[in-house]
Amino acid sequence: MNTTSTQLGATAPIAVSAAHVDSVGPLTVAYSPDFLVWMLGSGDGSHPTNPVRAQLATEFLVSELAGATSVLDPTSLDRATVRAAIESVHEHGFVSRVVDDGLDAQWSGRRPEMGQTAMTMFAGTMVAVENMLAGTSKVAFNPQGAKHHAAFDGSSGFCVFNDMVWAALEFKKAGLRPLYLDWDIHAGDGTQTMLFETDIPTLSIHNGATFPYDGMTRELSLAGTRHVSHHLENHAFNWCIEDEDGDDALAWALGEAMEVIDEYQPDVILLAAGADGMGGANNLGVDNTYTYAGFTAAAHSVAEVANRWANGRVLIGGAGGYQPLTHTPRVWANVVEEIYLGVN
Repeated sequence: MNTTSTQLGATAPIAVSAAHVDSVGPLTVAYSPDFLVWMLGSGDGSHPTNPVRAQLATEFLVSELAGATSVLDPTSLDRATVRAAIESVHEHGFVSRVVDDGLDAQWSGRRPEMGQTAMTMFAGTMVAVENMLAGTSKVAFNPQGAKHHAAFDGSSGFCVFNDMVWAALEFKKAGLRPLYLDWDIHAGDGTQTMLFETDIPTLSIHNGATFPYDGMTRELSLAGTRHVSHHLENHAFNWCIEDEDGDDALAWALGEAMEVIDEYQPDVILLAAGADGMGGANNLGVDNTYTYAGFTAAAHSVAEVANRWANGRVLIGGAGGYQPLTHTPRVWANVVEEIYLGVN
């Protein structure tokens, strides 16, 4: 990585050897200008999920990994195929309300364009998985992926359709052993619940004193303290950190998570690379203090464990990040670059 903790824009291109690209394939990035339609709130860009973050992260990656990226537009997928994939993991009535009626609790009124964009974001993960299963790329990134709060029959926490659940099941169907890792500062509750009755492990590192306030991803009596809340029989693992915790807490939890990953020996790792634990002002009230160095170290650990067990295969979704014009896209790009350059 050639990005320092103070650089928020694109940096000089990184020299990526032809041998590396030949070995691991190009970095697949799923991006469509249609992502920019995803305007929650008043629609003026002030919402913490401003989709410009996805555009900026994509631009950083294309500029910095010069010649080593393959940007795919998910609108190229047949819409009926995308809908069928969504309906394979979500209740059909819920899907119909979003896609056909343009209605959902994440926005006000009838907004058909939002339902269509939710499909396109889900399709971004579909094209990423397609490329990975074809052997074209070992590492793929959907900046509008990892909608980890979405449940079987409803949306939650800015997330409508749970693309990572579909991806995990798709990898399993292909004969691989997937494992889901989530370091978004908010628990991956939807993904854990939807995969709870499968044998697919879910690992989440999050602030135990903030949304979603459930009793499945934390011990409610211990909220506000560092603790673990594991469901071993369901392969679900949770590490809860405290308000204002920083890189040391992330390193503690990730160190234990790496031991779990070594036990499962997955063939492919799915990473919800939320940037919302980044320190600094944000407009969602998150007060953790991760740094660029902490995220880069975490990404390095993912690359190492992916090399150890998964033949370098890592699917990355952006998940949360509420400094959309500054830190979020820079953190995402740093993490993706560290993983892509670190796998073999």
